[in-house]
Amino acid sequence: MRPGRADTVADQLLELVLDGTFPVGGTLPSEAELAARFGVSRLTVREAIRSLAPTRVIRVQQGRSSTVNAPEEWSPLDGRLLVARSRLHPDPLLLPMRLLEARRAVEVAIAELAAQRRQPSQVERLTAVHDDMVRAHGAGDVPAVAEADLAFHGLLFDAADNVFLEALFEPLASVLRSLRRETSSVPEIVGHALEHHAAILAAVTAGDAGAAGSAMRAHLLQTEEDIERHLGSEAVTTAPPD
Repeated sequence: MRPGRADTVADQLLELVLDGTFPVGGTLPSEAELAARFGVSRLTVREAIRSLAPTRVIRVQQGRSSTVNAPEEWSPLDGRLLVARSRLHPDPLLLPMRLLEARRAVEVAIAELAAQRRQPSQVERLTAVHDDMVRAHGAGDVPAVAEADLAFHGLLFDAADNVFLEALFEPLASVLRSLRRETSSVPEIVGHALEHHAAILAAVTAGDAGAAGSAMRAHLLQTEEDIERHLGSEAVTTAPPD
């Protein structure tokens, strides 16, 4: 489905905030000026600004010009904003590391449950996706690596069969996708991920919950080390927006 005009204008507005055209703390141009800039009606501009409310990037004030909020007020659940927030924060690694903390808190348990509850068909799909990631890595296909990586972890959630844990993690999907795109471009990080995925897959296949949880914990700790080593001060500053 093609995005509507308001959605397109909202994306353009967000990009202008993220690239500094409309700076933090500043006011947006009037609806009339924005309408002229984008070649749309004032109503479309109003709808676009309203649609950005969940991002908390723009503060809408009745009877006054809308302003750009400070990055610490922006939603942490929008993958497009992870890039900009990390770039603007004094410690660019802070948000990626906080995300990995959240992943450890949930995904270790997911791996354990997956080992206990997996069905043969789910093991087959996990194996196939792991093989897809190996092939994509060998071919240097970064987008395919990222998609296979996400699919592998998604299948573990399916095998764990706990709708509450899945619901807790679902809002992070956009943020995870943005970070995966960045890390998937570093061959050594992908190589480490494949080694750990193989260990997780073996434990889940064997039905060994303890080994699956330990393998997932080791995987995420290795990812932390890799991000610190390879991304450093440039962490997630070049990942394209979703």
